[in-house]
Amino acid sequence: MSFLVILISFGYAMTLLCLAMPALKYMPNALSRKRTQKKHSFSIIIVYRNEIDALPGLLESITKLNYAKDLTQWIFVNDNSNDGSAQLIADFHDRNSEINVTQMERPVISVSAKKDGITAAIKIAKFDYVITTDADCVLPGQWLIAFNRHYQEFADALLVAAPVQLIGTGFIAAIQQLEMMALQTITAGAFAIRQPFMCNGANLSFRKDAFEAIDGYSGNDHLSSGDDIFLLEKLAAEDVIQCHYLKDLDAGVKTASKSHWSHLINQRARWARKGKETKSLLNKLVAFHVAAMSLLFIISPILWLMDLISIQQLICVYLLKFFTDFIVLIIGNEFLAMRSWSRYFLPNFLIYPFVVIAIGIKSLGKLEWHGRSIDRSTDQ
Repeated sequence: MSFLVILISFGYAMTLLCLAMPALKYMPNALSRKRTQKKHSFSIIIVYRNEIDALPGLLESITKLNYAKDLTQWIFVNDNSNDGSAQLIADFHDRNSEINVTQMERPVISVSAKKDGITAAIKIAKFDYVITTDADCVLPGQWLIAFNRHYQEFADALLVAAPVQLIGTGFIAAIQQLEMMALQTITAGAFAIRQPFMCNGANLSFRKDAFEAIDGYSGNDHLSSGDDIFLLEKLAAEDVIQCHYLKDLDAGVKTASKSHWSHLINQRARWARKGKETKSLLNKLVAFHVAAMSLLFIISPILWLMDLISIQQLICVYLLKFFTDFIVLIIGNEFLAMRSWSRYFLPNFLIYPFVVIAIGIKSLGKLEWHGRSIDRSTDQ
């Protein structure tokens, strides 16, 4: 038992630190550099379902983007909304006719609304570069400028993953913000060592011809989620050097954190579900160490009381986790600049392992999103 405890603790520390530290100085590989002065055009795809409360924030941010409107195409794919979302977008277009807005209905082909929607939207996309985001996101004014700047410096990039930040107040929001900062740090580090396994479909760009060349989501459309990581996985298999992480806050979108524990756990459980299907051994290794260390964190006092581990080993478990988590967040804060993150670090340190275990248990059962059971065929 003692050996297993030490193995899990040091495995957790080594895995996370070896991924986080390369994020500090990450830049796309010089071999992928090919400059152009061309100003790029973008087709932006948003698949939505009953987002009438969130859409006003997104739509307002679209009007404030600092980018030529004739170089953008906004494709909204309606996934059977019944709350007036489609009419809200139509009214927005009527008031802003200079913005190129296209609405379409999701063709129901698989269990994944987002994959169906993106695949259909790409068929009518006018431009070579595609960006996906979500209806509950707010886009920064320099968003497209940042993507254009990157494609000008790396003209042959196949995929560009960009930051997602969570906004909100209170303890539940803070836990999610720290979690997202750690995830973004690990994401950047994995790109740095040419083993990318995470990205976020709320802020993801790729070339249209690259998507078509790999036959899009074929082979992964039996899962409701995973439009992001499975696309990354397929494109990285084609040319990992041309898959990049855009470490630039100008490109970072913001979205609201979950306000209830149940919503938080349900969302993360959906994320965890897709991780089981990935081919990335690194993804599985990270998931294993995070889950195992969280469980060890919870049961270590019991193991000590039962004389299965020593007090020194108990202290070692907590110290290794404490300093590993702290260093990962320090590195993440270097480019994500989260204010006052350290104020919530200790409470997060104590509570987050219980959240991880709850997510793991929830991911084993039935999951729902927007009133649907995920990973199953459902009637509309």
